[in-house]
Amino acid sequence: MTLLYLDIETRSEVDLPFHGLYRYAECESTSLISMAFAFDDQPIQFWTAKDDFPTAVLDHIHDGGVMVAHNAEFERIIFDYVVSQDYNFAPPSTSQWRCSMTMAMVSGYPAGLDSLGTALNLNFKKNPEGKRLIREYCASGHADIFAPENEADLELMREYNISDVAVMREAVKHLRELSEEEWASYHTSCRINDRGIPVDTDLCESALTYTHSVSKDANAHIFALTSGAIESYTQRKARDIWLKPRLTQRHTDLLSVYKKGEKKMSFDYAHRQYLLDCDDLDIDVRKLINYTNDAGSSALKKYAVAAHQQVNDRVHSTFTWNGATTGRFSGRGLQPHNIRRDVYPPKEAERYIEAILEEEKLEQPAETMGRLLRAMIHHEDGLYWVDWSAIEGRVAPWLANSTEGNVKLDIFRSGEDVYKVAAAKMFHIAQGAVDTDLRQTGKIAELALQFGGGHNALINMGKNYGKHFLEDEAKSHVVAWRQTNPWARTVWDDMDAAITRVMREPNLVVQVGRIAFQAGDASYLWVMLPSGRVLPYPQPRFESYTAPWGEERYGPTFQTNTKPAAGDPPLRKHIRGALVFQNCVQAVAADLLRDSLQRAEAAKLDIVAHVHDEIVGQGTPEDGEKLNEIMLSNVDWGEGLPLATGGVSTGTRYGK
Repeated sequence: MTLLYLDIETRSEVDLPFHGLYRYAECESTSLISMAFAFDDQPIQFWTAKDDFPTAVLDHIHDGGVMVAHNAEFERIIFDYVVSQDYNFAPPSTSQWRCSMTMAMVSGYPAGLDSLGTALNLNFKKNPEGKRLIREYCASGHADIFAPENEADLELMREYNISDVAVMREAVKHLRELSEEEWASYHTSCRINDRGIPVDTDLCESALTYTHSVSKDANAHIFALTSGAIESYTQRKARDIWLKPRLTQRHTDLLSVYKKGEKKMSFDYAHRQYLLDCDDLDIDVRKLINYTNDAGSSALKKYAVAAHQQVNDRVHSTFTWNGATTGRFSGRGLQPHNIRRDVYPPKEAERYIEAILEEEKLEQPAETMGRLLRAMIHHEDGLYWVDWSAIEGRVAPWLANSTEGNVKLDIFRSGEDVYKVAAAKMFHIAQGAVDTDLRQTGKIAELALQFGGGHNALINMGKNYGKHFLEDEAKSHVVAWRQTNPWARTVWDDMDAAITRVMREPNLVVQVGRIAFQAGDASYLWVMLPSGRVLPYPQPRFESYTAPWGEERYGPTFQTNTKPAAGDPPLRKHIRGALVFQNCVQAVAADLLRDSLQRAEAAKLDIVAHVHDEIVGQGTPEDGEKLNEIMLSNVDWGEGLPLATGGVSTGTRYGK
């Protein structure tokens, strides 16, 4: 199979990061500058838009040949909207595209081409002039690189363009090739991105106008409240200095988070809400929090993204296939994965939407508009959505595949409330004696502790649910949960042992529950999932490392995909069984989602969005029932996994 590697450069008056790829591509000002390309290992060629389009590339496209690009979604959409239109040919089909950035993420390496080349120790270096060229000739759309006086820059563009193809081609040789099934899933995701998320553009634009005045007023109030000590809600240092004498030790504890074993203060939305629950909070601090909520709500920014990036009332290119190393999708632009779940009932939502459209003043603008975010996703012909119930809680004991794990699964199979059962066991009481508060503790423990988390994890998770644990209390809950869930500790320890053993005995395969481990060479530790997919841990080795609590230890580590600081070596991290177990659980949940999306496409359902354990489609309630059936029907590799959904929800606006 012949591969065509290519990289294109374009120019436009449209700001790509601000307006998004699809609005960028559809603009008449967007045009090609150049393209570097190569077939397999043949010499890299350079073409500019001054010349006829290369016949060899056209022939390859018409023959259904495979095309490889780094961040191929850009090249794919530019070919669809610009290249094929300007040069009058049918664009490549979606299935013809392969993405080297996707391959890098699947292989556990950084997505960026520069960082990828560094991580793989490639000898290729990108032209440092590239950023200037992009800024002067691509981003503005005004400067003409083909003007005679810019001949030297055109030559630099040639070098830059060619170097990208050279690095990409060499990188692909070091990355795991995806299976046809994986590429099919990737292409399904491309088509969902193309379909786009339907949004209420009128609401988005009204919200955008509204938020400008809200932020301006809030900052003015903050300035007046603090006598000029804080000019804007974004001034963190000034805010912390002003806050310090106005907070008690208890207040400071409520703002505390644990990162890498260190206690730090967070003033994010969730922690601000903890303070608002305190009866003894200084009145001026309370006002500061309310003004900050109004000015700095991340929810308000999503309306702006939707307004600026929508094309024909749809926001595209929102989902990144395998954006996380576990195989999970990640979000970009609109970021649907962190849209609030606490929504208004439909009638109340419509009342608030009408108020925003009519520019009526809201008492709590940020809170109200945050809770309306889901309603922003809207289509008059109807939407439906289905979510799995406690999918990770079910997958975890299923993966353990132990007698103790099956006892946990039986709770799900019986339809019992797993959080009540957890609390009853932790506190040695009957289920009937578990009240709402104790059930909440059981739920938090289930979510925070099944992947090796300790008391700090429980404290931090508790805050997400408005539950404040003291340190000693949290420690006792950790002990109680682990004693009543021995299957979890067993699988963590067994995975620790398996990792160490396979790294010391190349080509040995060690099974832990439904997961298999192998380290064939120094390039990867492979973790094999029930689906047949593998999780990669690149460049594993034994070495000294610093534990999160500061202790120096020796053990297995791997190279992360985190981009290091300029000039620093790639970052490495300890491989521990509990972390791998968490990754595997998320990976299996992602595999279930991928499978359901492909089956939904085969069933001709118009899927427009998905969020980890939930799928959203456009269509009738009957379509929703088809989706529900798909999500309840297990995959051939998932025997014994008890799936359940919350049923089908419908409406013209996305809700809970």
